[in-house]
Amino acid sequence: MCGIFAYNGKNNTVPFLIEWLRNLEYRGYDSAGLFSINNSWEFVVEKAVGKVSNLATQVEKNIDKNISYSNGIAHTRWATHGKVTQENTHPHYSQSERFFVVHNWIIENYMTLKSELEEKYNFYSQTDTEVIAKLFEELFDGNIISTLEKVTEKLVWAYALAVIDKQNPQTLVGAKLWSPMIVWIGQEWVFLSSDINAVSHVATQFTTLEDRETVVIKNGKYEVFSLGNKVEKDFEEVDDRFQAADKWLFETFTEKEIHEIPTVLRNSLKWRINFETKSIQNETLNELNEMDFDRIEIIASGSSYFAWVVWASWFKELADIQTEVRISSEFLYEKFIPNKKTLYIVISQSGETADVRECVKMIQQKDCNTFWIVNVVWSTIARMCDMGLYTHSGIEVWVASTKNVIGQLAVLLTMWISLGLDRNLQMKDAKSLIEKLWELPAQLETQLAESQKYTDLAEKYKKYNNFFYLWRNILQGTAAECSLKLKELTYLHAEAYSTWELKHGPLALIHEDFPVVAINPMWSLREKSISNIKEIWARNGTVLWVISKNDSYREIYNDIIEIPETHELLTPFLPLIPLWLFSVEMAKKLWKDVDKPQNLAKSVTVE
Repeated sequence: MCGIFAYNGKNNTVPFLIEWLRNLEYRGYDSAGLFSINNSWEFVVEKAVGKVSNLATQVEKNIDKNISYSNGIAHTRWATHGKVTQENTHPHYSQSERFFVVHNWIIENYMTLKSELEEKYNFYSQTDTEVIAKLFEELFDGNIISTLEKVTEKLVWAYALAVIDKQNPQTLVGAKLWSPMIVWIGQEWVFLSSDINAVSHVATQFTTLEDRETVVIKNGKYEVFSLGNKVEKDFEEVDDRFQAADKWLFETFTEKEIHEIPTVLRNSLKWRINFETKSIQNETLNELNEMDFDRIEIIASGSSYFAWVVWASWFKELADIQTEVRISSEFLYEKFIPNKKTLYIVISQSGETADVRECVKMIQQKDCNTFWIVNVVWSTIARMCDMGLYTHSGIEVWVASTKNVIGQLAVLLTMWISLGLDRNLQMKDAKSLIEKLWELPAQLETQLAESQKYTDLAEKYKKYNNFFYLWRNILQGTAAECSLKLKELTYLHAEAYSTWELKHGPLALIHEDFPVVAINPMWSLREKSISNIKEIWARNGTVLWVISKNDSYREIYNDIIEIPETHELLTPFLPLIPLWLFSVEMAKKLWKDVDKPQNLAKSVTVE
C-alpha cells in the first residue's frame, strides 16, 4: 500500500527521496510528496497527484539546485481517507507548519481525535494523517521523543510514522505499531523505509523496529528507544535475499516475473526435496510432523486464498487431515472457537496483509499454534508466528501476484507430501509425485516459449466484456486465480464456476458474446466436463479450451491452449502461466497499465 522513505545524512536528500520513492511506487501510486530541510532552516515541500514521475518533474522545475538538504521524508500514497488530491497527499503538517509527518496504515479513532482538535485547529485535508500532525503541535513538550510517545499513545490500531520538526532540522524521528519500519545503515547516513527491499542494494545493514519502539536519527547517527528507555538493536547484514526491482529487457514487470516462475519453482523446492532420493529434507517440516494436531485451518486472502483452495484439495485427497480454508477478513468477524489440536496456517505474499496479521494476533491470544508462509524476509507476519517457511520467490513488484503464487503452491505441496507420509500417503505414491515434480519447471519453460499464441488469442477475445472460467474438483483454485487476474489487469468481468453447476443458474447468461475458458486436461473428470460444456455449444457459446497436448478430441474444440500432461495432482500448476499471459496480452490490447491496475495496491493494510 502506501510507502514511506526517509533520509538523514551528509548528502543532498532530495535525489535520494525521488529515487527510492520510485522503488516504493508499486505499493501505492496515486500521489506522492516530500519534505526536506537543511541546517540553515532552508526547506522544500512538494506534492503531486499521480505517479512519482509527476513529483520528479515538479521538483525538477521548482527546486533550487544550489541548495542541499540533509534531512527529508517522503511518501507514496494509496488513498484510504479522502480522495486523490494534492491536499490529501503526504507529507502533512501542523497548524504552525512546524511538524511534518508521513504515515502508513490506518488510525481508526481519527474522527474522534479530529473532532476534539477542531475546536483549536483548522484542517485542510480529509486524511487521518493530518490528525497526527496536529497532535504533535497540541502535545509538544519541548522534546520531540517524549512528544512522539504521547502522540502514539492516542492512536488506535496501526501506524508507521516519520516526523521532522522544522525547529530541529538535523533530527528525524520514527515509530511503528503493527506496520513495518526498517532502519538501514550506510556510511554516514541512515534511511528509514516501510519496505524491506527499498534500499537493499545500497545499504549494508538493517534492523526492524519492534512495536512501540521509536528511532531518533541525527546527523547520520541513530538511537532506538522503547517507552523512553534506550534499546540496543541487533543488525542483519544485507545479502542476496534482498533484490532491487529491475524489468531487465521485458516490457513490464508482469512479464518479467512470470518468466521467472521456473526459477522460483526450483528455488522453492530445492531446499526441501532431495530429488535424487525422492525424499523430503527440511528441519521445519520435520518439526511440524512432531506436533500433535489433527485439523488444519488455512487463513488467507486474494491470490493466496486461491492457492490454499488448491492445497486443501490435495490434503483431502491423500493426507486425510480435516482441512478448512478461511478468508482472512471473514475469519476475523466470525465466532472463533480455539482448538489446541488445530494448526492455523496463514499465508501472505508481503507478510504485512492487515487482516491476515490481525488473525494471527487473535489466534495467538488463545495460545494456539500458528504457521506462516510468506515471501518477504523479516516481514511482520513472519516474525509474529511460531514457525514457517519462505517461498523464496524474490521481490515481486507488480500488484497482481504471479510468481509468488507458484512459490506458495510449491511450499504447500512439499508440506502436503511431508505430512502425508507421516499419515496415510504411501512412499511409492510420494516418489512418483516427486519424480513428476522434478519435470515441472522444464514444462513451465516450454509454456513461456509460446507467448505469440496468447497474443493471437487476446486479439480475438478482446472484444468480449464477460468471461466464465470453468473448473471441476482440484482445479477450482486455479480457475479462480486466473479469473482474478483477468479482472485485475483488464477490468473486465470474470468469474470462476464449476462446469457441473452451469445448469443451476449460470447457463442463463451464456450466449455468443459471453465466452467461457474451460480448463479440462487429461484427467479423471475430463469426459464429464466435456458433456457439461456441450451445453454451452448448444446455446451458441464461445469456448476457449485449456487441454492436454495429447488430447484426442481436439477436432471438436474451437480455440485451444495446450498444457503438458503430468501427475493429476500437479495439474493445478499448468494452466496458470498460459492464462496469466493471456490476461497480460488482453490488458495490452485494451491499453491498460499491466503493472499497476487501477484502485489496487500491493500490500493491503486495511480490512
